[in-house]
Amino acid sequence: MDLTLGLIAIYIMGYFTAIPIGATQIEIAKRSFAGHIKAALMIVLGSATSDVMYGFIAFFGVAPFMKEKIVMAVFWGAGSIILFILGAHTLKNYKKTMHVEGENKALKHKGLSLIVGFSLAITNPMMIFWWLTVADIEKNIGLIKHFTTETHLLFLLFGGLGIASYLVTLTFILKWAKKFLSDKTERKINIGLGIVLLVLGFYFLFRFLQVYFIH
Repeated sequence: MDLTLGLIAIYIMGYFTAIPIGATQIEIAKRSFAGHIKAALMIVLGSATSDVMYGFIAFFGVAPFMKEKIVMAVFWGAGSIILFILGAHTLKNYKKTMHVEGENKALKHKGLSLIVGFSLAITNPMMIFWWLTVADIEKNIGLIKHFTTETHLLFLLFGGLGIASYLVTLTFILKWAKKFLSDKTERKINIGLGIVLLVLGFYFLFRFLQVYFIH
């Protein structure tokens, strides 16, 4: 019974962890507004896969590797490049995503969307500490008293499903909301999304410089 409650708890925590707006949610929004639902779901799959991968890193012994300054600098630097590219692409093509589905091949491409989702999520190694923290919380309050290999795998499965569930919900909510938005409003939203991506890019660049140059 305790294990069942623990798995429900990690599912709920995973769901709410995915709510804050970030680059992943923005890429989902761009595809949902453009009507590319399958591509948006591939963003979800790529993001959730990366998050669960960090769970494996957290639980199976290679977390110390992530403490190296050069490793963190690479993650922040790569993240800034990805975000700058996505932001510039969004602003350059903001009108195209509002037309018929076939016009923007980059947004519609499912394989590319999978890579984008994974790449954005992998630039957040702090997920390692999230997995370790929530596991510690559940252990301290007695929901999961003993973590075995099987328990860790179930923990990762339910946490990943929680994260993916919110992102899937967001995808279909945005697709539904699109019916009530005018083309002009949608263009403004897309411009806003592009600006937010660039702002996030500058933040990642700042963190890269901070990690690499500040001892």
